[in-house]
Amino acid sequence: MRKTKIEQRINNAVNAFFEHDQENFGENSLSVASDSALRKEETAAPLSEKGDRLVKILKRVFIFFPGALYIFFFTLSIFSFEFLQNPFTLLMVLLIGGFLTIFGLGNLKNPKHLVIPLSVIAVGCATFALFSTIGGLKYVFEYGIYFFPLALIAPLLAKSLVDDKKPSDRS
Repeated sequence: MRKTKIEQRINNAVNAFFEHDQENFGENSLSVASDSALRKEETAAPLSEKGDRLVKILKRVFIFFPGALYIFFFTLSIFSFEFLQNPFTLLMVLLIGGFLTIFGLGNLKNPKHLVIPLSVIAVGCATFALFSTIGGLKYVFEYGIYFFPLALIAPLLAKSLVDDKKPSDRS
């Protein structure tokens, strides 16, 4: 007798969770509004948007920032020191730094996003030209660091310029 009561209670509990009423489309008396499928779909969208935003921030902080730093200071160094002016060093700086900046800010499959590392190189060249004419190599490395924020802003502007152009704008 006692064993049948326990089995009956277990069957009742299992049936309460797994019995589906066809008229209510799978909703039973134990379900509440927060557990419905409609509610779950509504909460899934903001979580994916937050995740995309988090991934974008992490890519910019851990990939784009070091890549831009690498390209900017190696641009200053390559122009300053003759032993760095060999083709292997130039190629490695362009490949590693270019990959990091494009992957951190743009899309690797889009060839227009080559503008991103080129804008960092352009800011580095302009910084070197300005400070080397004012005070030589001493000024390049003492005051060149103050132009690094410009090297972070220029790729963002260049990317927005490249991405905003429509095929109908080209003449």
